[in-house]
Formats: sequence, C-alpha cells, structure tokens
Amino acid sequence: MAYNLLFDDKVLKDLKKIDAVWQKKILQAIKEKLPSHPYEGKKLVGNLSAFYRLRVGDYRVIYEIIDEEVTVVVIKIKHRKEVYK
Repeated sequence: MAYNLLFDDKVLKDLKKIDAVWQKKILQAIKEKLPSHPYEGKKLVGNLSAFYRLRVGDYRVIYEIIDEEVTVVVIKIKHRKEVYK
C-alpha cells in the first residue's frame, strides 16, 4: 500500500536554504522511500515521539505517519545540527 505524501508549508522554506544538489537528493530519497516504506525510518523519542526520521547525508527529514488517512506528512527538513532544536 502506497502512502500519500504531504509537505508542511515550512518545508518549502527549509528546502530553499539547502544547496540545489542536496535538495535533489533529499527529494529523491523522500519520493523513493516514504510512500512505500514509511516505517523504515527511525522513530524519534522524547518530545518528538510521534515522528520519524529519514537520514539523507547530513540532513534529516522529520515526518509523521497518519495511518487512518494513509498519509505521510513531511514536517521539517534541516541539517542534523539544527533539526532537533
């Protein structure tokens, strides 16, 4: 079963701050992995326990899985130094 992909409005701003080469790699990883295998990402803990993480180089894609709607919502894309702040 393929999940639908949705992007939070803030994600577009996050992407614009990233180098074009990495933008392409990140978007490719999202399109390849999240619709078909969203649970392969690492489940986060603490305040972020409702979310999962996809690692793409030094960048992290934070997303939420909504099973009732068969949807993956990408919440944040940032460098690993900034993403959990």
